[in-house]
Amino acid sequence: MKKEYFSNKKLISFLIIGLFLTGSFLPIINADSNTESGFSKGISYKPFIPTKQTTFIGHDPSSLIDDYAYLSAVPTSVFFDKHNDNLYAHPLLFYEDEYPVTQEKERSLNAYQGIEYFMEDWMGYANGELDELTYINVDSSKTPSDWRAKKETSIKSDDAFALASEIALNEWEYSDNAVVAVIQEEFEKPKKETKGILQGTIAPKETKTEHFEVPQTNEVYPTYNEFFVPEGYKFVKVRSWYPCFYFEAGLPGFEGLINMSIPAGDRDIQVYCEEDGEWMMAGITSEWNTQGGMDIDKTSVYVYKSGQWSVAVTDVPTKAYDYIDPREELTGEVTETGLDLDVEKHRSFFTFNFGRYGSIFEVIKNLREVTYQVDVEMYPGVELDIPEKPSFGARDLQVELSWNDPSVDLGMSLIGPSGEEVLSTREPGVSTKCDSNIYDENIPLPKGTETDLSVHRLGECLDAENYKICVFSMDDLDISTDFTVEYSWKQNFSRDEGDMLASATQGSVLASELNAPLLYVSKDAVPECTAETLYQLGVKNVHLINLGDRLNTKAEQEIMNGFTVSHYTDYNEIYDEIRSRSQSNDVIFSTIDSWTSWYVSELKPDQEIDGARSIGPSAFMAAIHGAPVLFVDNHPELSSAVAWHTELWRRHPDGHSRLPTVSEMYLTGSRVYQFLKDLGLDEEGQEKIITLAGQFDIGLPWDRVFVGKAQPGRFFGSPTDLGVWVSKNMFYPMIVFENPAIKNTGGVSMINGSESVRRFPWRGNLGLRVTKPSEEETLEYPVLDTLVCYDIKFNTRASKYWGFEYKCADGTIPGRSQTFEPIDEGVMVNVNGEKGSFFPDLSGSEVQPFYLRQGGYSPVFSTNFDANMHNLNQGVLFWMVNTHGAPLDGGMFMFWDVEADNPYGYPTVTPAPYTKETNPWRGYEWLMGSTEEPDTMTMDVHGVLPSLAGNPDPRGIRFLKTGLDWALARRPVRDVIGNIASLPILRHITPDWLQDTQDYYDGVIITVLLSRFGTSWYNGTQVDDAIDNIHSAGVSSVACLPAGKFLHLTLMRHGSSFQIMDPWATSWYSDVWQNNVPRGIALGKTMGEIYAEGISKVGIQYVRDGRPQWWWDLAENVCLYGDPDLRVWVPSTEFSGNNHWSVEDIAGYSYDEDNPLSIDGHTPFGAESYHHARDPPTIISEYGIVIAASVFIVVLVIAAVMINKRSPVKKEK
Repeated sequence: MKKEYFSNKKLISFLIIGLFLTGSFLPIINADSNTESGFSKGISYKPFIPTKQTTFIGHDPSSLIDDYAYLSAVPTSVFFDKHNDNLYAHPLLFYEDEYPVTQEKERSLNAYQGIEYFMEDWMGYANGELDELTYINVDSSKTPSDWRAKKETSIKSDDAFALASEIALNEWEYSDNAVVAVIQEEFEKPKKETKGILQGTIAPKETKTEHFEVPQTNEVYPTYNEFFVPEGYKFVKVRSWYPCFYFEAGLPGFEGLINMSIPAGDRDIQVYCEEDGEWMMAGITSEWNTQGGMDIDKTSVYVYKSGQWSVAVTDVPTKAYDYIDPREELTGEVTETGLDLDVEKHRSFFTFNFGRYGSIFEVIKNLREVTYQVDVEMYPGVELDIPEKPSFGARDLQVELSWNDPSVDLGMSLIGPSGEEVLSTREPGVSTKCDSNIYDENIPLPKGTETDLSVHRLGECLDAENYKICVFSMDDLDISTDFTVEYSWKQNFSRDEGDMLASATQGSVLASELNAPLLYVSKDAVPECTAETLYQLGVKNVHLINLGDRLNTKAEQEIMNGFTVSHYTDYNEIYDEIRSRSQSNDVIFSTIDSWTSWYVSELKPDQEIDGARSIGPSAFMAAIHGAPVLFVDNHPELSSAVAWHTELWRRHPDGHSRLPTVSEMYLTGSRVYQFLKDLGLDEEGQEKIITLAGQFDIGLPWDRVFVGKAQPGRFFGSPTDLGVWVSKNMFYPMIVFENPAIKNTGGVSMINGSESVRRFPWRGNLGLRVTKPSEEETLEYPVLDTLVCYDIKFNTRASKYWGFEYKCADGTIPGRSQTFEPIDEGVMVNVNGEKGSFFPDLSGSEVQPFYLRQGGYSPVFSTNFDANMHNLNQGVLFWMVNTHGAPLDGGMFMFWDVEADNPYGYPTVTPAPYTKETNPWRGYEWLMGSTEEPDTMTMDVHGVLPSLAGNPDPRGIRFLKTGLDWALARRPVRDVIGNIASLPILRHITPDWLQDTQDYYDGVIITVLLSRFGTSWYNGTQVDDAIDNIHSAGVSSVACLPAGKFLHLTLMRHGSSFQIMDPWATSWYSDVWQNNVPRGIALGKTMGEIYAEGISKVGIQYVRDGRPQWWWDLAENVCLYGDPDLRVWVPSTEFSGNNHWSVEDIAGYSYDEDNPLSIDGHTPFGAESYHHARDPPTIISEYGIVIAASVFIVVLVIAAVMINKRSPVKKEK
């Protein structure tokens, strides 16, 4: 009986075990994936494997369908393989037909050009045939016939929900996960307008004044003088001047070419206020007095905070900001405003003006030793809060100020929530009552008794913040003055639009990380196509992106009933989710704003194209970097910060009429970084910050502000341009091998410039002899180095002329500081013959070729336009541009043009022998110059007598300082005499200046005016006509003002992968960072590292760890365009292997039609079946297992009871 008892126990145990086994479900995971390792030297957050595919989305400028389609295609074009810890990726592009250009100005609208040249390289990488081409709402019959593929897929729909479903079903056979975003296909523009009136009174207060005297030092480092600004004062004028005679002369159309002051001086001023215990630079002048005249160093500033202020004076020559347009006459009258010092004597005759500042006694006293005068004036004002907070999407602010006394001069400023002065009527052209054609540093007075301003966009405020209106007196105020401020703004975007576009964008990035499809629901319902796709793919887990909680309860419940749902309604939640998966700390900025178009030469925004958004390419870039997209519109801290940057650039896209103000850069940049810190994005080290938006939608100053804390990079242009540019950077490692500089293993035929010398005694042509003609040469791995205007031996030799050595912002002295780095060994040999490892001098024509050769490149030199364009077309790996620039006609570069081939230039001095050298390897100055010694015409900053004597430091009066480049540095007769005078016996009895024949070189080639004779300006359309595909060649340019112009855009469209360019003027000292570009590439650094390191040495760092790096040179605001993580291919691995790779390294995925790629159900080359499909849940399907299990348990219990009843019970005796 005992045996039977145990048999019954076993039976019950087996039944229980069977129950658990029956209720258990062991998932079977099909984890098919390619086991190839990815390429690790790209811009992506993980190594990636390129697939030879391309997806095109038909661009629709009138709707959002294309944008939603692009977002749905992002996880099909870049997605994560968790099994091999890498990405798969292929280009994702908008497609649009070639624009029918009927006027030259419309070339800026032809984005097809960029598509064409990119596809040429991508097809080359695929050996002429892709594995697949996917067309989404694109008529493939209109695309070029040479875009061939083994497979073509076409998807068409005019419904965003259906389009996303079709994309998903084309790409996935099954997926455990899906991302669902709440969207709306069309958004109604709000019709809300806010209006208000403020009234106030400015009480009479005396004008506070301060006066300082600063001795001339000829030093970079500043001399400080502190002063106190009392409460109630809101406007400060600062001016630096000194007693002197002045003389101004010119020609009709070139008025003011000569501005000389006797005695001479060239100082700059910086104004600081105390901000939270630290000095904040509030204003700066960086004028070149030698050319602009004595009385140009003056500025005005808003009083950010009362209390301690300081004014500093630096005493160093700076390059002029202005450019001379040879085709236009200069018009406009000089307006004397603010801090005017009575000119004791003033005379005018024809185009000549002369007189003096100060008394004759003061001038004579200054002739012995110059003492600069600094005058400060403080004026009263009041601030009023605007009580209403701007709504989301606030646009078109209009403010008008009126007051009750026409004899009083008032001004006003709009103050943003972080204390920045967004706009002020004291700025030229702001008020419609002022002359909009006056662009200078003067302080204009409004005409009449009222003034006004308008601002394109406003940002939101945090709870304790408001916008303010500051009203201030601009002159002495003796009576109480009542004023009225009327204001209004409109709302152009709804919060719904911001939240839903953000939901779709963040959803596409998360879907890429999950390797899952992106689908859409509306806020009111789950479309049938979306639900069917979820079940057909067998989705179990839904990541619902519902930012702003827009989804209604019914639709939410429908999703909840069928799936395990992770629901994201808060921005920080989705940001954290994306970052936690990628472990990336990169920052991607963009805007939901419509793209603002612009024409080639108009230098102003045109119209907003409502359906053209940058959200798609921004999401593609974000997915590549594993980062969320931070829309500047959707966060108060960002929307308010970006308002100033965009307003400045929309008003001054020429880059010349106004430079970025230091205080606003600092205040807005600090606000942005506080926001990033609150998100956890401000971690140790420099973040990568990438902004993708039209230049009039997020202004270009935005990108420069982050240098110091971050490595910023910018992409601008239309949405189509952005898509091309992102792909150009992502797939640079592949398509750079289509550049003939690498592809042609035997080298490339290049036009190299000629070489020449001058010899004395002269034998015809003033001794100029061409020793090597300009001719074609075959070079391996060429890099084009264009040297038209550049520095040469600045510290080594020219410092004797200027009387100072340039010191970098970090204290490094070019040409003297040692680096102890192997790559720098010998860099100074061609400069001064000194061996060793040095931080190189400002001497681009010696230093740049040195570092290029260190990287294994072959530098090729050309100076005329045709030769440069020829070399670009032949194939160079990047282009180093050392020349002058201008913003006119779509941006301009200056080239050597002694044959006067181009009408827009300076006349050639036809008797001069330089006319026979049409393409010298480096530019030189025509009077006594040659390629052997190009620096022969010196800018006269010491006066006529010193120039004639060749003595930069004479005793006595420095008379008639012209500022023009006429003084001879090279004088053969004097040099012979000097060499004799320096002989051992004679040197004791001859003056030092006669012995030194090297002390009158200014160290800058082709500078102000006269030395430019024989050069011409070539504009963006001429470059567009002259070049073809330049095959990923980067551009590093020191030229002033071309960034953001058509010249810049056309270089990108023709294939350029990155550009370092300046939207504003660039100072002489740009050689510091320009020389560092080939050095950094050879050392294996990214372009972001190279750029940030270069700017840290020459420019202001507005935000960084610790206090900002203030610096006197405002003309070093160059920006990086492209991805800061981009690595430029280098031939040599002597100093680093980081930037070198081979064709084998970028082979990509090997397509096998019989064994197609499948990664967790994702089949990038087309889904064939959906074997994980399931039906929507019913009561039986959803609860059937529970019912069956319950019945089974009941049966089991009954069986157990019956068994126990039959079993004999052992009785104890």
